Amino acid sequence: MHSGIYTAYSGLKAQMEALDILAGNLANVNTTGFKEQRAFFSALDTAMGASEAGPLDAAINTHAVLSGSALDAGDGLPVATHRDLDVALSGPGFLTVETPAGIRYTRNGSLTTDAGSVLCTAEGYPVLGENGRILIGPGKVDINQDGEIHVAGAQAGRLKLAVVERPGSLRREGHSLFVPPAEGQPPAAQLKATVRQGYLEQSNVNPVLSTVRMVAIMRHFEAIQKSVNLMFNEMDAKSIERLGR
Repeated sequence: MHSGIYTAYSGLKAQMEALDILAGNLANVNTTGFKEQRAFFSALDTAMGASEAGPLDAAINTHAVLSGSALDAGDGLPVATHRDLDVALSGPGFLTVETPAGIRYTRNGSLTTDAGSVLCTAEGYPVLGENGRILIGPGKVDINQDGEIHVAGAQAGRLKLAVVERPGSLRREGHSLFVPPAEGQPPAAQLKATVRQGYLEQSNVNPVLSTVRMVAIMRHFEAIQKSVNLMFNEMDAKSIERLGR
């Protein structure tokens, strides 16, 4: 089998993987605090290092590969809910969440309290303040733009806002949670997110642009399929015919 088939296969596989990522984005277009995942490609030259590499090498030995994906940490649109325990973050930063698996980050500010009056995510994971867990007693809750929480006029704590130096390195987990980078806690930064009480941050997925990308991927996929049909049905058929003669 000539190497053009392998080149076509690598292109088909890369496009299918990119489509999976895009489908995941579109499925979460209405998920609070969801961050879009962007796919990126690279070209792999299987004849790299050969003594003679010319146009033919580029045509038959360069394979398209999905190198990976990165998180787009851009802000989503804030939508007013007028609920005291709803918060939206604007700018770089994440809420810090305590889970059984360890510290996690989130931009989903749909918060509540558990049976012990501890501030939690909708899934029941405690949202940490700068001094640990935050207790929300009875009374009117006010949260300012710096994340300070006042209940009935008394300060109850301050949200711990984590700033990640390279947000693209975050790994997605369920329930709008992100796993911190492998190197551990992010360094302190001067820039932090601004907190808006009574708002929720929507997904930063643009459904129109995502649909355009999906159409482009499907067209690329169809073009590669046609090239495979051309190689099998025409080029190989002609080769067999000439060989028979």
